[in-house]
Amino acid sequence: MKTLLTGGKSAQALKILKAFTGDQIMLGDYGEIPAFASTQYQFVDLGVRNDETIAHNLLNSCLDLEVDRLLPLYQFELEAVMRSAVLFEEFNIHVLLPDLLSFPLYLSETVVDKQNWAVFDKGELLYAAIPAEIISSTGKENALNGVFYMNENSNEQKPVLFTIA
Repeated sequence: MKTLLTGGKSAQALKILKAFTGDQIMLGDYGEIPAFASTQYQFVDLGVRNDETIAHNLLNSCLDLEVDRLLPLYQFELEAVMRSAVLFEEFNIHVLLPDLLSFPLYLSETVVDKQNWAVFDKGELLYAAIPAEIISSTGKENALNGVFYMNENSNEQKPVLFTIA
């Protein structure tokens, strides 16, 4: 599977690579990008940032790169991509984000433990930085889709969407 992660120049995106060891990874970003590739990933240029056409530009990049899965990490991309998720799905590009209705449930200014994060795809746990059975069950119960910090509150997991400001 070919996966495009945005925010490719950030340390956060490099940290998330661990979740996609079986995929061909494209680390996309705006502006100047490093001109090297590794066996784990390849950097791709997403052009100049334009918030008005962000979903369109990401869809074009996904199609040009023949991407199967998109994980937008920048906060400015989220709403535009969620509103266009059906269009991405029509082109067989799976977007790793909560749906538009449940999205507000996962926003929070407070992250208790930035080391405790997990990646989910349609409720299935792909990777957990701190493995625990409760993380997997929380993902299934909430049909989580995307990357989340897993805030613990009295033995309960409170997922918070992982984003880059």
